Amino acid sequence: MKKLVPDPPSLANITTTHTDFCFCDEGESPLFSVCNGVEMEHALVQLMALLRLAYENNYQAGEIAQGRLARMLLATQHSLEASKAVVASLLNGIEKQRASG
Repeated sequence: MKKLVPDPPSLANITTTHTDFCFCDEGESPLFSVCNGVEMEHALVQLMALLRLAYENNYQAGEIAQGRLARMLLATQHSLEASKAVVASLLNGIEKQRASG
């Protein structure tokens, strides 16, 4: 008997695609790139490390900032916290799915 609704695609096989970033000047070659074929879980772990660094740098800047800049850094801090929570949630979901088989 055919299923009326197909199974959703598996997210376990998602990988990165080659993506350049950090262009110095217009028309120059990019300085860095994201590699092609990195598994989603590993990419999320790397993303979490980058978010932690941005969070810590922003926090330290916020300690010495005043006025409008301090408020802007606080808003950025909130965005970084939310981003870290989304990545942590995805990593926990991957771990939970792996544990349940």
